[in-house]
Amino acid sequence: MCKLIKTSIFILSLCLFFSGCTKEDEEPKETIRTVLYYIGGDNNLSGEALQKADQLKDVVIPKCGNLLIYLDSKNSNPKLMKVGNGKQTIVREYEDSNSANADVFKGVLQDVIELYPAPSYGLAVFSHASGWMPNGTYGNAALRSVIIDGGNEMEIPDFAAAIPNGMFDHIIFEACFMAGVEVAYELKDKTKYIVASSAEIVSPGFTHVYAKAIPFLFKEEADLTGFCRAIKSDYEQREEDVNSLTLSLISTREIDGILDALRGTNVTPDISSQSFSRYGNSLFFDLCDGYKTLPADKQAMLQAATEACVIWKSATDHFMLPKHGGFSIQAHSGLTIYIPQDRYPNLNRSYSLLEWNKKIN
Repeated sequence: MCKLIKTSIFILSLCLFFSGCTKEDEEPKETIRTVLYYIGGDNNLSGEALQKADQLKDVVIPKCGNLLIYLDSKNSNPKLMKVGNGKQTIVREYEDSNSANADVFKGVLQDVIELYPAPSYGLAVFSHASGWMPNGTYGNAALRSVIIDGGNEMEIPDFAAAIPNGMFDHIIFEACFMAGVEVAYELKDKTKYIVASSAEIVSPGFTHVYAKAIPFLFKEEADLTGFCRAIKSDYEQREEDVNSLTLSLISTREIDGILDALRGTNVTPDISSQSFSRYGNSLFFDLCDGYKTLPADKQAMLQAATEACVIWKSATDHFMLPKHGGFSIQAHSGLTIYIPQDRYPNLNRSYSLLEWNKKIN
């Protein structure tokens, strides 16, 4: 009897040992996620674009994931590359083209699906940007739409239309002013989550923290909170002049709750509320602070809806120094909104065409 018990215990221990090794050491048989970093650097960010591509090459990527870069920089034709673990392999080269053209963007997405199929896809975008704002709004270098190539820009409705419905688990904008409620609404059928900034992204953006942040995207369920915290930690260690950050993790599935809270209120947002634009442009206002004049019940409804939509957020106390047009951050709900103003008649007309504006009125 004792011998039988000892034998059984030995066999059980052996099974547990091999079971543990299998779970820990066995390589995954299938890809869980393909992530595309779309780098629109055929502009004055070309040097930074090349630095980003070089840093992304050295990120440790598990065998269950694919990290791809679409790189368009000055004096070089665009290319699609598979990168990671110290390697950079060109998988497709393109003729000189406009990376801010929605058809070009759509074609790249189709190539990604064809070459690296996966049950889940992620997208990150680096370029100049200015949220929902239309092409050539002011001709100001700090105010772009979503991607710029030379003198061409891609507007958010075109960007959204190029993406198949439900394609992305997440879209990360390493680009300025993309945490607008208008942007989230345009992309609500395209991605589950958005990582974006209410203000500008201070150069060199996320470059120095790719090695720590990108691996969070290849968890079985992408750890976007972990990604955001890694970015925050990096900014906290920067010198005062460049440690400014606003960052939000937004669930697009909750955006309709915000729409329900605001629809039919007939309350004009307050232009004295928190703005995230430098030099007095006053184009991107904090959502909840902008609607602080709502009746108490509606204000509570908006606050609750915003908290459900913004899963994680962080902001520094100040955004850049006063000598650079900086400002203090007194309110940061994680989403911004545009407020029509008499001094921007053309912008007001463009805003009236957005799906968000149509739904809220």
